[in-house]
Amino acid sequence: MNNYKSQAIATFQPHPVRVAMEKTLDTQSESHPIRQEVRKLCGTYNLSATFSEDTGTLSTLKTPGLIAVQCILSKDGRPVGIGHGSSIISRINSGIERIIFSCLNGALMSAANSACKSLDILRLENVYEGAGIERDDSITDRQKSYLLELVHTNITDEDEKSRWESQVDGLTRSEASEAIQSLRR
Repeated sequence: MNNYKSQAIATFQPHPVRVAMEKTLDTQSESHPIRQEVRKLCGTYNLSATFSEDTGTLSTLKTPGLIAVQCILSKDGRPVGIGHGSSIISRINSGIERIIFSCLNGALMSAANSACKSLDILRLENVYEGAGIERDDSITDRQKSYLLELVHTNITDEDEKSRWESQVDGLTRSEASEAIQSLRR
């Protein structure tokens, strides 16, 4: 006699962590947070590229046959990146236009590379301004404690000390950094 009971086959249920990971990595959804962030940071930047002979490189290297070009990338008239390109005219490398174009292209690529961080800051400023968010640029607790320590150590005049102590809370991070540098000397 057969005493086996038939057992229902359990359906496979993926682990909840795996489901959450797959949902997180599914960036195809229009409402995915990553896509929303990408849309906030995308935009159009009108950049201008100004090319000039790189006289600093030419005077420093003084290499026969050297061609050097500088490129300044600007946004709204404000420089955001500077790049340099150079090449040497020789028997191996004699196509004048090709040499000049490679210098120009190299300078442009170098300027674009150096402009990336400046453009990151501009994009973030646009996001903050568009959302009405103010960035907290006030002095950090670490800066504040170090600056007060420097004030107490390096300033002997009591009036000057109290003036510093009263102004420390109102400093920005960059102002605090400058104050720290001036008091460390």
